[in-house]
Amino acid sequence: MTQRATKTHGTRVIVGGAVVALALAFGGVGAASATGPAGSTASGTVVRDSGRVVVYYQKQFVDGSTGAYISPLPLVTENTGVDVVNLAAVHMNADELRLNDLLPDDPSFDTMWSELAEIQRSGVAVVGMIGGAQNATWQSLTDDYDVQYARLRDFVEAHALDGIDLDVETDTDISVVEKVIADLSADFGPSFLITLSPVTAALVGEDNLSGFDYDDLYRSSGDSIDWFNTQFYCGWGDPTAADYGEIVDYQSTKGAGIPASKIVIAALTNPDNCGDGWVPLDELTASIQEIKTTTPTFGGIAGWEYFNSLPGGTEAPWKWAAVMRAAIDEPLPTPTRTPTASPTTTPTAEPAPVPTATPTPASGVLAASGQDSSGLVAGGIIGAIAVLVGAVALAVAAFRRRASVERWALESRQPRD
Repeated sequence: MTQRATKTHGTRVIVGGAVVALALAFGGVGAASATGPAGSTASGTVVRDSGRVVVYYQKQFVDGSTGAYISPLPLVTENTGVDVVNLAAVHMNADELRLNDLLPDDPSFDTMWSELAEIQRSGVAVVGMIGGAQNATWQSLTDDYDVQYARLRDFVEAHALDGIDLDVETDTDISVVEKVIADLSADFGPSFLITLSPVTAALVGEDNLSGFDYDDLYRSSGDSIDWFNTQFYCGWGDPTAADYGEIVDYQSTKGAGIPASKIVIAALTNPDNCGDGWVPLDELTASIQEIKTTTPTFGGIAGWEYFNSLPGGTEAPWKWAAVMRAAIDEPLPTPTRTPTASPTTTPTAEPAPVPTATPTPASGVLAASGQDSSGLVAGGIIGAIAVLVGAVALAVAAFRRRASVERWALESRQPRD
């Protein structure tokens, strides 16, 4: 990975580190909790299409090649949810291929190769990273491609790797990189993982360590590139939502159209791994949550490097992967809305209405008008009864008056004393 830098940009976002505590409290999370559809490699290893957790495993011994061995096996035995172990770094010298400073078949690697095979059987991909800083890999491929590529192909076959990560940190002609991609695809098929590790400037159309235009590379070879482990450190940016969003925006408007699902944030796991670009875990997990709100399909997170990853350090470096998986898989909080009280209005006093006589509808009028109110029906019945009682009262009064008149007339015809 990169050793030098020429550009820094972006601002940090600080939020609480609840995700860290959650992941460590439960000792990791299940690898089956995927955030997107998945595809399988030639060995049957399942790899997510987004939200990946990748760890770079370069330092296999605490002190050079003689110190205590650093096992990658806890990445699966501790159920961290890691997706890819990126074995670094393959150096292709003019006369031979080496894994760091040793031949790949050196006996000191026997335990490592055995454990990496067990990791693959557990459903985690193992890829090899070629190149990096301060080595002759890409010059060797440029000078003697056929011989060098044959060595790379044999290395992949001998150790049954699931893919290759191309870390181009020296000026290299784009045609060499295109040829490596094309030949790996032809030799190992579409399920073989091919990734690259550019610095952030490379994905926003700026000068970078590789010496070629990554937009041009993606236009010519993008169908064979699974994702980019983009270096957000060593002066090339910080692993924040702002810096990540800058790349996503550029690619969607001006670049070659690299989707967010292929843009992985490569972040430092310990400030000792590069002085610039380190952010504490609570800031990193907060950035992941912020990115998820705007870009749910973001590619994921890669850690440089495994052996001293915090919070566990050299005693438990696997904990970093567990924290990252928890941060990626944690559901976004559901926004809650507090009902807004409606303003209370004081009614304006109005004069009492003058009652007006309402005629009683004739039988059948309510039904014909579609009104089916029992109150209205009852009111109509009561009104009808009142009219009937009034008519009877008038009839009785009239009868009484007539009887009184007749009686008066009869009496007036009687003699007086």
